[in-house]
Amino acid sequence: MKNKRRIISNILLITGLLLLLGAGGLFFYNLNESNEYEEAAVELATRIKTEVSLLREKSPEEMTPVLQSEMVTMPVDGSIYDGYLTIPKINLEMAVYDTWNDQYLRKSVCRYYGSPATDDLIIAGHNYSTGFRKLRDLNPGDEVFFTDMGGNTIKYEVRLTEVIDGTDIDGMISGGWDLSLYTCTYGGEARFTVRCERSASPG
Repeated sequence: MKNKRRIISNILLITGLLLLLGAGGLFFYNLNESNEYEEAAVELATRIKTEVSLLREKSPEEMTPVLQSEMVTMPVDGSIYDGYLTIPKINLEMAVYDTWNDQYLRKSVCRYYGSPATDDLIIAGHNYSTGFRKLRDLNPGDEVFFTDMGGNTIKYEVRLTEVIDGTDIDGMISGGWDLSLYTCTYGGEARFTVRCERSASPG
C-alpha cells in the first residue's frame, strides 16, 4: 500500500515538474517572440518614417506613390505600406502594411479594412506585449495619429473600447467609426477593439 502511494506521489510530482517546465518554456518562447516582434516593428517604423520624410522633400514631379484603396501607399522592399500609426499615450509607433497576413502581423500592424479617405479605416495587430496589447491602456480622449505615405497626418481621438466576437465581421466594420484598432484577446476567441473619431483639431 505504501509503495503504491509512493508511486502515485512520484507520478504526481513528475507530472507537476513537467507542467512547470512546459509553462516556463512557453513563457520564454513568448518573451523571445515578443522581443523579436518589437525589434522588427521598431525597424520597420523607422524605415517607413524615413521614406515619408524623403518623399516630403521631393518635388511633386518626383513623387511616385501608388494610389491604392483610396489612399496614398507605397512599395518598400517588396511590400506595400499605407504609412505609420503613432499613439503617444502608450508610446507606440508602428508601420502599417496595406494588407494583412500572418507574416506581416508578426512584424507590425496591418490594414484590415477601409481607408482614411472613406473614414472607415480598421487596423489589426497581434496581441504582443510590445504591440497592440498596449491598446488596453487607452482611454476616451487619448490621441491617435495616422500618417500616410504621402506625409498626410490625420488626428483621431479614442471614443470607446469594446470586445467583439472573433467571428463577428459585421460588428467590426459597422458603427460608422472613422478608425478602429483591434487585437485578439488572450484566448483568441474575441477582438479587443478601440474605436476612434477623426479630431476636429489639426494633427
